[in-house]
Amino acid sequence: MSGWDDMTPNAYDESWGVATVDAAVSDKTGTNEVVMINGRGGNNLWRYDSPSFSGVSIHASYVQESAAAGEADHGDKSSYSDFGIQIAPEMLEGLTIGYATGEVSESATKTNDESTLWMTYTTGPISVGYQMSEVDGQTSTEDDEATLMSISYAVSDELSVSYGQTSVDLGSSTTDQESKGVSASYTMGGVSISLAMNEVDNVGGRTTAAHDVEAYDLNVAFAF
Repeated sequence: MSGWDDMTPNAYDESWGVATVDAAVSDKTGTNEVVMINGRGGNNLWRYDSPSFSGVSIHASYVQESAAAGEADHGDKSSYSDFGIQIAPEMLEGLTIGYATGEVSESATKTNDESTLWMTYTTGPISVGYQMSEVDGQTSTEDDEATLMSISYAVSDELSVSYGQTSVDLGSSTTDQESKGVSASYTMGGVSISLAMNEVDNVGGRTTAAHDVEAYDLNVAFAF
C-alpha cells in the first residue's frame, strides 16, 4: 500500500508531495502532513515482488509486531501486512492495472481496512493514470476516499513534464483536501534537473488559511 499510494504518472513528484503545514498550526489530533491512504511503511518492513508471469505479478509486505509498535508516527499494536496484484495485459500494450489491500491496526481493538485500485496507460509520449483509494473504518468519521489522476508527456528523450490532481474526502471533515501540481525533469549527459511545484488546500480537511500551502522541490544531480 505505501509503495502504491500514488501510481499515476509524473515527471518527478506526486501532486500532493513536498507540501507540509507548520507544526505550530496543526491541531492536537492531526498532523502537519498531507493525508494519503498508504497503509504502513517504515523500518524493518519486508516486501516481496514476484516475477511477471504473462504480465501478472503479485506483491506483498509485512512488518512484525515489535517493529510496527515502535514507529512513533502511528504506534500499531500488532503486525501489519498487505497484498497486491498487478496486471499488464500482453494483448493491450501500454495498459497496467493494479489492486492492493491491507488491514491497519489503529489500536489493540480497532482495525481499518485500506484498499487501492489504479490504472495507467501509455501510448507514444503520453501517459495517463487514474487511481481510487479508500479506508473502511469502524465509524463513518474514519471512512476516507481518495481520487488521483495525472498526465505525463515526454517532450523529447531529455525532457518530460506532467500535471496531476488529488482529492481526499475525509470522513472526519466536510471539506475535502485538494492537491494539484506540475513537475518536470530534464537530462543532458550526466546532469539531471527535476522540479515539482505543488499546491494543497485544506490539508487534513482543515479550513484555516494556514492549511492552504504551496511548495516546490528543485533537484540537480550530477553523474561522474
